[in-house]
Amino acid sequence: YFIQTNLRMSESTTLLLLSAVIILLQDGLSVTASASKKLKDVLITVEYRPEQCDVLAEDGDKITVEYTGFLESGVTFDSTSLPERGPLNFTLGTNTVIPGLERGILGMCNGEKRKLVIPSHLAYGNQGYRTIPGDSTIYFDVSLTRLKKKSVLERTVNAIHFFMFPLTTSLVIFYLWQKMNNEEKTSQSNNSNSSSSPSGKRSRRNRKRGY
Repeated sequence: YFIQTNLRMSESTTLLLLSAVIILLQDGLSVTASASKKLKDVLITVEYRPEQCDVLAEDGDKITVEYTGFLESGVTFDSTSLPERGPLNFTLGTNTVIPGLERGILGMCNGEKRKLVIPSHLAYGNQGYRTIPGDSTIYFDVSLTRLKKKSVLERTVNAIHFFMFPLTTSLVIFYLWQKMNNEEKTSQSNNSNSSSSPSGKRSRRNRKRGY
């Protein structure tokens, strides 16, 4: 009887331990899932960075990247290693790729490799795209293979474009303000001249006399 009781207790203890492990695993999975849903920005993990990493990618630079994109399930949805694809060439900051991929590439140097976790609002949103379901967190392995900085001329042109609009707007507002002031001064001057002229005085006297 004592042996049977001990066996029953050990079985119940084992079941309790197994139940606790299952609950902990479920909690861990739910926390991971909720964390990926609550991710607000791109999660970047640097896998490899060359010793010389002084020149960094920024908006306006022409770059070439190789990447593999996959879902949380591990299914690959796109890759530059596919025969029909190839390395991707584009200019940073031109909205050529999804916002999350651009954010993840910014600051990379030539030869650097990164892993990116991109939340849905910086990827394909709630609509999804092709084999990517809506509201999907997507993952990228990215390697920067070419980095060409924008020239001094391009930087100058971009700076001119950046300052041109506010400068033009300020000049137009100043011109309109000055024009309104001049018109107001001219109107006040005309009123003053008409009231001080003899004809103006006679007209006021005539109005008093009833003419």
